Amino acid sequence: MTLQDLYEDHRTLAAIGERLIAIISCEPPQMQALVAVRHEMAQAVARHLGNEARLALTPLGASSDPYDRALARRYTGDLLSMRQSSSAHFGKWTPESILADPREYRLAVRAQLRMVAARRAWEESEFLPAAERLASGQRTPMRKVG
Repeated sequence: MTLQDLYEDHRTLAAIGERLIAIISCEPPQMQALVAVRHEMAQAVARHLGNEARLALTPLGASSDPYDRALARRYTGDLLSMRQSSSAHFGKWTPESILADPREYRLAVRAQLRMVAARRAWEESEFLPAAERLASGQRTPMRKVG
């Protein structure tokens, strides 16, 4: 697993999200398929976060560069917020509540996926490039974390 593989993980997670949208677009939602894709997504996210922590977060957090450490702090803080949102989402949207209000569930899933897409965009524009720079031994002038 390399830093470049993390970008491919992002594409894989986006594809799983697209499959999730397709499944929940059916009336009524196909619960067996939905449960399976939710499980697949959870496993893929867990693997990805473990690899991301090892390849990017840990080196950035241990860097002597304040910019790198700030990126690591933002990553961790944002991840905590996303986990809280995801936990609330899964707690609210049980199979029973999904079947009771599939339209609202579709809206909630799309909101979660937009949050993940924004996170992916930030990681690919700032976080992962900084980890790549650090891994290659390059130093750049300190910048403000965005």
